[in-house]
Amino acid sequence: MNTYIFILCPPYSGSTLLLRLVSTSNAVSSLPWEGQFLPEVKKVMRQDPWNSDLKLPWQNIKEIWDRYWDQDKPLLVEKSPPHIIRTNEIVEHFNPVYFLLMVRNPYAHCEGLIRRNNWSAKEAAEFTLRCLKQQAENAEKLKNTLCFTYEELVENPELISEKIQSFLPQIGFLKYDQSFKVHSIDGALERGFVNLNQKKIDNLSINDLILINKVLKKNPDVMNYWGYQYYEPSLNHALAFFKTKRSSLLPMTLSKGKQVITKAIKTLKRYSN
Repeated sequence: MNTYIFILCPPYSGSTLLLRLVSTSNAVSSLPWEGQFLPEVKKVMRQDPWNSDLKLPWQNIKEIWDRYWDQDKPLLVEKSPPHIIRTNEIVEHFNPVYFLLMVRNPYAHCEGLIRRNNWSAKEAAEFTLRCLKQQAENAEKLKNTLCFTYEELVENPELISEKIQSFLPQIGFLKYDQSFKVHSIDGALERGFVNLNQKKIDNLSINDLILINKVLKKNPDVMNYWGYQYYEPSLNHALAFFKTKRSSLLPMTLSKGKQVITKAIKTLKRYSN
């Protein structure tokens, strides 16, 4: 009998990296793309993917995915991010099913949503908070679930690999020391595990941080649940932001650079008051 493995992870939070790691096992079959983007199901699964009230034809979806998976492999893996709000339906239609649940630093998550979706900082923070809340609910209610963070994965891939191996003995050895090609803030590169959080956070403006904190600070229980700390705006951050933007803003005159720093300082003063 096949076992279904669903990676529960918000978008731009490391799910592709986790899939690459899991797929180093000879026991694993994954879909050619995220299941939501397969041509036979894309129209229905992408029409309103984050609407939890939308009912999907899961039996039909499963039949289509089953045609893509290699049924000779004992572990069948899928990772579409909207699955985090559809776990009840997944449990109902996929059996036996196991979950690998992962979250990422909310500021790094917001940066990805702002940069890649062209969202405002407020929109990004509200969606990030929704994801953290949903993942906390999933962690509490779901059986057969292994929970960890992006930070734990990239900072100690050997340990997380061992945890996955203990959680799913059929998976065998995972080649955590390999390089993997994934899309990140640096573009599409092939490399080993690297924590890109600080680089992403440095890409947030002072105003972005202020707006993000307005949302996150209304829900300290969620931050505490996942062990994340608030990131406060500071002059040091303003300088880091200026440094990350300098290459894209070149040629930048000295006066323009001063304007950027001056604006950040004024924003900080308003925030402090």
